[in-house]
Amino acid sequence: MRSLLQVFGRTVNRRAVLRGALVSTGTALVVGVAAGSLVAERTAAAYAVNGLLFAGLIAGGAVASAHATGHPLTAAVLSSGPVMMLAVVVQLIRRFGSGEAVAPLGLPLVMLLAASLATLGGVLAGIVRKRRRSLLDTEMPRPKKRS
Repeated sequence: MRSLLQVFGRTVNRRAVLRGALVSTGTALVVGVAAGSLVAERTAAAYAVNGLLFAGLIAGGAVASAHATGHPLTAAVLSSGPVMMLAVVVQLIRRFGSGEAVAPLGLPLVMLLAASLATLGGVLAGIVRKRRRSLLDTEMPRPKKRS
C-alpha cells in the first residue's frame, strides 16, 4: 500500500509521520529560525525559544504516535527527520555563511536531542491513549474483556 512505509522491517503509516513532521518542522521553522534569529544568546528570550522548540518536537512526536496504526514509537522518531535536516542546513549556513564557529559535536547532539524529544512525545501519547499493552508490541490492540 502507498500509505505505509517500511522502515527497518517495521510498517509505519506515512500520514502519521507526515502529520507529526509538519507539527515539529513548522514549530522549528517559525520559532527556531524566525524568532531564534531575533533574540540574543543566553538571555531569557533565548531560553524561551529553546523551550518552545522542545515543546514542538515533543508535540510532533505525540501527533505521529497518536495517528500511527502500528509501531507508534517508530513513527514518532521518524517525525523528527525533517527537523534534523533543517538543523544540518542551519549549521552549514552558520559555518560557511557568517563564519561563526560551530562545535564539532553540535550537529550530532542536536540530532540525538531531536530524536529523543520526539520519542518522549510518542511515549506521552501512548500514556494518554491508556492502552494496556506495550508501545513496542507489534500486534494490534486487544479488546477489553468484560466480566
